[in-house]
Amino acid sequence: MQAGLVPTVSSIEAKEVDFVVLKEDYSRFVLAGDGTILRSKEVVKKIFFHPQTTPEGYPKSYGVDSVNITSALVPSSLKRQPSSEPWDPDRDMGEEMRFDEQKAGIQEYMTHDGFRVTLRPVLTKVFKYQKFNNFGEPIYSVQMQTITNVEKTTNAA
Repeated sequence: MQAGLVPTVSSIEAKEVDFVVLKEDYSRFVLAGDGTILRSKEVVKKIFFHPQTTPEGYPKSYGVDSVNITSALVPSSLKRQPSSEPWDPDRDMGEEMRFDEQKAGIQEYMTHDGFRVTLRPVLTKVFKYQKFNNFGEPIYSVQMQTITNVEKTTNAA
């Protein structure tokens, strides 16, 4: 099976399937050195299945349209006045931060035709900038990958 953030089948072949949200829990990552906790999750907007199935009953391919949500719980000792100039990702150079996964959060969705779709964000890089947002928190930039799985169930949404 193939997975991606956009349908892996042509828009003519792809069948959008309805779903309900079972769980949208945050993954949590602690930044070494400053104690900030990053909370990240993928929120699914659309799920697409190829109309043909494998002999095991799975769609031959699928696609997920989702958005990455990340927020930071910043210790008060790191807060400053908001920056007067906006952060420019093309010019501002950040410091790469090390991190540890504190909790692996899973996002789960059940389709109306009985498939459980799970997503788990995996943080790969974090950069901290010497600019501060409207809350006075340091600006962080993250890179994530998402592990996606589709399971057959006897239930349907």
